[in-house]
Order: sequence, then C-alpha cells, then structure tokens
Amino acid sequence: MTKHSFGGPWTYIKLELLERYLTFFNTALQRRPTPESPFSRVYIDAFAGTGECEIKLPNGTLSTIRGSARIAIETSPAFNQVHLIDLKAKHVAELQALAASQAQTTVIVHKQDANLALQAILSKLNWRNTRGVLFLDPYGMHVQWSTLERIAATRALDVWYLFPLSGVYRQAAKDFTKVDESKAASLDSVLGTTTWRQAFYEQPAQRSCLEDNGPAIRTSGPAQIATFVHTRLSELFKGWVSEPIFLPENGPPIFALFFAVSNPSDVAITLSKKGADHLFSMLKNKKIGKSLNSIEHNQKNLF
Repeated sequence: MTKHSFGGPWTYIKLELLERYLTFFNTALQRRPTPESPFSRVYIDAFAGTGECEIKLPNGTLSTIRGSARIAIETSPAFNQVHLIDLKAKHVAELQALAASQAQTTVIVHKQDANLALQAILSKLNWRNTRGVLFLDPYGMHVQWSTLERIAATRALDVWYLFPLSGVYRQAAKDFTKVDESKAASLDSVLGTTTWRQAFYEQPAQRSCLEDNGPAIRTSGPAQIATFVHTRLSELFKGWVSEPIFLPENGPPIFALFFAVSNPSDVAITLSKKGADHLFSMLKNKKIGKSLNSIEHNQKNLF
C-alpha cells in the first residue's frame, strides 16, 4: 500500500468537518425534491490521494487515518456516484483498488489533471436533477479560477475549498520586484484577476521630490489575503460563502478553509448554511477534533 503522508492535526479537523457534512448532506437530500423522485447525489474529490493518510500528531507520533476518498465512499446514506481524481499513478492504483471493493456506490477514478477532469465531469452530469459536494484540497496552487467558475455555474454543488494561503504569500514576495512573470501568472490563475497587485501592495511614501520611493511593498498578510479571496469567491458563488477558517488553528496559518454554496435558491442556501454553521459552531466549541486526544493516547500505549 502506498503511504500518503502529509499534514497534522489540521488535516484531521478538515476531514472531520467534511465527513460530518457529507452525512448531513445525504441525509437531508435523500428524499428531495420528492420521495418518489429524489436528486441523484454526487461527490467529487479533485485531489483524492489514496483513501488513507498519515498525519503527525501534536505529540510527534504518526497516525494513519481515513482520507477524504474513503470517507466519501463509506458515507451513509450513500452517494449515487463518487468521482475520485488524482494525477499520481500510485495514488490512482490505490483508489482503483478502493473502488473495486465497493458495491453500494458507483465509484469512478480519473487519472488526470484536476482542472481538466473537473471540466469533463461537470459537463457530463445533468445538474437539473443532481446535487453534490465537491472537495478541493489541492497539493498547491493548482486550482485555476476558471475551474471555480465552471463549478459555480452548476448551481448545484456545495464546495469545501482548502485555499493554499501560504502558497499565495510565498509567491507574492514582500518586494514586488521579486514577483517574476512565473509567480505573477500563478497568482493570476489561482485568484482569477490581476487586481491583487493593487490590493496586496503599496508604494512607499516619497520622502522628497529628489528621491525614488522604491519598489512596491506587500502590506497584506494572511488575514488580508484571505479576505480578498473571500470577496472574490462571494462574487462567484451566488449562494453563500463562509468566512475563512484558518488552519492550523495555532501558529502561522497555512490554509484558509472556505465553504461555498453555488445554488442561489433560498431553500438550498438555508439548508446548506444550516449544516455548515452547525459544524463551525462545533469547531469553535472544540467539539471537532476531540478524537485526536484518544488517538494520541492509544499511540502512547503502543510504546
């Protein structure tokens, strides 16, 4: 089995949020719009990994937990379709083995760039009678804004997007002259605009008419960048976009987790927001991630 090692306690938190929401989503929609003719429910995982991941616990030990792909496949009530996307051959082999072991749900594995695979999947599904959840957990700054536009256009997907906050402020160097063409193009792609140049940077005040005031300096930190992304997502997703959840919870944030509703109908917004808000309240009250303590305890007892 291929080990998929990454992350820490924040990985457990994001996966628990996802797991709880998938159960809520399928339970809420299993008899909608009518018991006789319910929606077809689909889950799409754009960077699916292997079905399991190895994380480092706060005490420094390693623990293997269920990844998003396995969580989705094992969700009850079940999805009608599960689409798992990954470009790495070893990951795809693990996903195919996982898919072959399932009988309850149709599981389709895609070995392809996530942006291309999403375009193909979204174009084939009938969104008039389909509703779904999409998990965007990229390995870096791989999600193109044009892909988000296509996702939002379905008006049928709820989206959990782990935005690569640290990647953006690494590419957006403090000194604007150090943002080369490649970095600028990457930022343009992930943010879907060139206006970050004005939003993130300021020209130093000119000290005198004889002195050059020097290069523009980035004045936006992680919180300001996350606010910029939230505004951009809110312009795109006509339903609702949550305020960012910064992960990890302690120390410099690496990610900003957003929840976005593409369906603009009041009924859909109310339902999806109800589920997400309940989870955010649980997270605030430290009820998400509690199981980490028992995992750490069990790990200690192994030695």
